[in-house]
Amino acid sequence: MQRSHMVRNGAYRGATPAVAAVPARVSRPVLTRATAPASPMAHLLDAGVLPQQQMMQAGKLSSHALTSQYLARIRSLCSIGARAYAGIEINPDALKIALEMDRERQGHKVRGPLHGIPIVLRDNIATGDRMKTRTQAPLATQASCDSYVAARLRAAGAVIIGKSNLRQWAAVSVPHASASWAGLTILAVDSAADGSIVAPASNCGLVAIKPTGRAAAGQGGEPATAGPMAPSVREAAWLLAALTGERLADGMVLDAAALHGRRIGVARHLFGQCAGTDAVIEQALLVLREQGAELIETPPAPGPGGIAALLCSHELDALVGPTCHGVSQPQCALPQITVPAGVAEGLPVGLSFIGPAHGDMPLIAMAYAYEQATLHRRTPALPSSITQALR
Repeated sequence: MQRSHMVRNGAYRGATPAVAAVPARVSRPVLTRATAPASPMAHLLDAGVLPQQQMMQAGKLSSHALTSQYLARIRSLCSIGARAYAGIEINPDALKIALEMDRERQGHKVRGPLHGIPIVLRDNIATGDRMKTRTQAPLATQASCDSYVAARLRAAGAVIIGKSNLRQWAAVSVPHASASWAGLTILAVDSAADGSIVAPASNCGLVAIKPTGRAAAGQGGEPATAGPMAPSVREAAWLLAALTGERLADGMVLDAAALHGRRIGVARHLFGQCAGTDAVIEQALLVLREQGAELIETPPAPGPGGIAALLCSHELDALVGPTCHGVSQPQCALPQITVPAGVAEGLPVGLSFIGPAHGDMPLIAMAYAYEQATLHRRTPALPSSITQALR
């Protein structure tokens, strides 16, 4: 089966269980472009966190204005369809929170790079506000307090503007990552509660980090592992630092020369599902060599814990391959990051870096070096598949 058909029919390797259950009638091209209502600030909404922060620092933009524009974009998408937009549940307190972040900035208190930046959460991440939290599909309740993830984001100054409804995105074969991909927010946080974090992001041409997993889920239905989705490695790293409470020194982690001298294994067992994808990844391997990495052909990882053993036995810094669901659940504790690597059959392809447990920062550095050497990501327009599904 060709990759484009697999994505449109929900059978693609990156599809979540909810995607696979979608009726055949929604099999439309995911990347078909459509004209969306324009905004004078549209370019800024898609520009990224750094330009947004720079404008707020210069007094040319407020968090309230930025949040208002993202909410206006969501409402514009709603107005295209004949029924209520179900993709994101809006936080009724979003503008109030944004105003508070503006007051703090005016008082010379800036919590970090996410201060005043709007963000969307997966709907199974508990928040102690008026938004619902999905516990078990299709059940949803109102949590009494923030989960650890939500609390860390608020502490970092992020403005939680809403939650993604996975089932609605699944109806157009575009998972939770679409909230960021379609420009409804610049950042998103997904969970590995019922599938991979990185595969949906790869399908949407985004960077995503699945950090070293925790042993068990937190309280209040909090997923065991939550990870960031963003347009770039830098922004994903900032978001991960907020989630973990760690201080991130850009100069140490975001090193454009971080691939030099690294021993990287090639995960051939992840190849072979799509010729176009394999061709894109082969080009990515050439870039890794050009950046000074030593590539090692590795055998398939045997059994539970196989990837960790493979990394250790071959003294590898990372394992690379096409982003997919080929990493089995026993490997879920290992960190993984996907970076846009190009396009096959009109659809995004991601290159995955998989590393040893607690090796998240070196992995991010290698992914950043690859990203800076290629700069493959392009900001897409709203797809007609989303607007048609709302009619």
